[in-house]
Amino acid sequence: MKRFFVFLILLLTLSGCQNTQNQDTVSKKLYNQYRQYYQLVTSSHDFQAECEECSIQLIVNKTTNKQIRYDVIINNPKIEMDNIKAIAYVDKKNKDIPSIGLLEENSFSLKPDYINKEEGFYKGINLSGLTTQTKFKVRIYFTYENNGIKKERYVILNGNAS
Repeated sequence: MKRFFVFLILLLTLSGCQNTQNQDTVSKKLYNQYRQYYQLVTSSHDFQAECEECSIQLIVNKTTNKQIRYDVIINNPKIEMDNIKAIAYVDKKNKDIPSIGLLEENSFSLKPDYINKEEGFYKGINLSGLTTQTKFKVRIYFTYENNGIKKERYVILNGNAS
C-alpha cells in the first residue's frame, strides 16, 4: 500500500512538471511572436492612414493622473477577418505596448453583421494604452486571415488631447 502512494505521488509530480514545461513552451512562443510584431511596428516606415477592409479609429481621453488614454478600435469589417493579431505603438517611453491575440491563445475574428463570442467573432476589438504626450502618433500593425490567406496592414493614426 505504501508503494502505491509513493508511486502515485511520483506520477503526479512528473505529470505536473510536464504540464509546466508545455505551458512554458507556449508562453515562449507567444512572447516571441509579440517581439516579432513589436519589431515590425517599430521598424516600418510605410503606414496607411486607413484600412479598406474595416474601420480603424482612435479615441483619446485625458485621465486624472495627467496621462492620456488612447483606444484603437477596429470594427465594421467589410470582409471576414479571422485570427486577428494586432499591436499598437506610440513611443519608446511607454512600457506597456497594447496588443491583442499575441500574448493569449484566444482567437479574435470579425465578420460583417455577425457576432458570436463563443466562436470568437466579436463586434470589434480594442487596443488601449496610456501616454503622457498630448500630441502623438499611434502606429498599428495587424494581421488577419481571409479565406486562408494571411494579410498584413500597417496603419498610423494621429492623436491630439490638447
